[in-house]
Amino acid sequence: MKRLQLHHWILIAMGLGAALGLGLNWAGSQGMVDADIVGNVAIVGKEIGDLFLRLLQMLVVPLIVSSLITGVTGMGDLRTLGSIGGRAIAFYLTTSFLAIVTGIVVVNIIRPGEGAELALLEEGAASGALLAEEPRSIGIVLWEQLESLIPKNPLAAATEGDMLPVIFFSLLIGVFIGLAEHREGSKDASVVRRFFSGLFDVMMQMTLFVVRFAPIGVFGFTLYAAAGKGPAAFQVLGWYVLTVFIALLIHATVTLPTILRLGAGRSPIEYARKLTTALVTAFSTASSNGTLPLTMQEVEEAGVKPEVTSFVLPLGATINMDGTALYEAVAVLFIAQVYGIDLTIAQQGLIALTALLASIGAAGIPHAGMVMMVVVLNAVGLPTSAVALILAVDRILDMLRTTVNVWSDSVAAAVVDARE
Repeated sequence: MKRLQLHHWILIAMGLGAALGLGLNWAGSQGMVDADIVGNVAIVGKEIGDLFLRLLQMLVVPLIVSSLITGVTGMGDLRTLGSIGGRAIAFYLTTSFLAIVTGIVVVNIIRPGEGAELALLEEGAASGALLAEEPRSIGIVLWEQLESLIPKNPLAAATEGDMLPVIFFSLLIGVFIGLAEHREGSKDASVVRRFFSGLFDVMMQMTLFVVRFAPIGVFGFTLYAAAGKGPAAFQVLGWYVLTVFIALLIHATVTLPTILRLGAGRSPIEYARKLTTALVTAFSTASSNGTLPLTMQEVEEAGVKPEVTSFVLPLGATINMDGTALYEAVAVLFIAQVYGIDLTIAQQGLIALTALLASIGAAGIPHAGMVMMVVVLNAVGLPTSAVALILAVDRILDMLRTTVNVWSDSVAAAVVDARE
């Protein structure tokens, strides 16, 4: 009998969690099981999932620091770094823009917000805790992102999991280790390079150990979503969920595979199969940063050079958010339709631009895109409180868009690798 692979166990765990959670949710709605028991089971599932996610997040900072420094010092010529960085950023902007255009086209065809009963949506709206911050203009958001690149204290940024300054500081260390090594009579810099290379090997081994617990974490997250929410929360917003799903599906199965085939000469199906564990983990955890160790491992196993993965994937997990950008554009247009507001082509173009820029500033953690959507709503004069209307279904859509984000990062690594 063929031994089951890790991704098989993950899929089994997801199925078990969904079956148990939906069963309990239905039993609770029928009065067969106390509602408090169902709620407690959902909470336990979330705690189990969060524990696994914390294990992954524990690896992120040391893995990114060691991989970036090792990758930069391994390039030798700094012009190679500029070449990889330029191609990666060009890829990120292009695919995110294509994702947004796809979302806008699909939402204008289906028009899920027309005829929706605003009162029903408002009844199902969750807490507005995510909207506690005052809306900020896109200019302020961009300036804050630029300013946040330079950490006041690199160790504090690493402790807080603030990835952009960690990436920036790690790149600088890698660059100056390379410059110091080429300086005549310098020997100590080579010791520093070997230290980070060794640390990277250790972190990869630790990742392999932690990932063995992925089925348990996936079971917990799925149980939480199924038992806590159940199918009822999706009924009113069914057309909206379907619209986002179709748009993400087109981007993930048509746009990105076409780019992968043309840009890297790879089979999309074969490449996706090698990334199964990372993609399933991204779906269950809704965290591209948390999934990063798995993504790096499987992309390298798929044949992409380590010096490319160590730069492209950490950067992509921070700024390349195709799924998030698409989702924000669709959600804002849906909200406009619910309120009976017919946005012009110019206003939809502004949504596309703002969603692209806001997605760059969205953190790779669950529900980050929901907070950044306030920026997009503010740009076209829609009520920012409307975000609360779609919180009920945000978790499942967050899982879908995170999977697309990780898939896009992986395609970027393959394309950049083929061009180097």
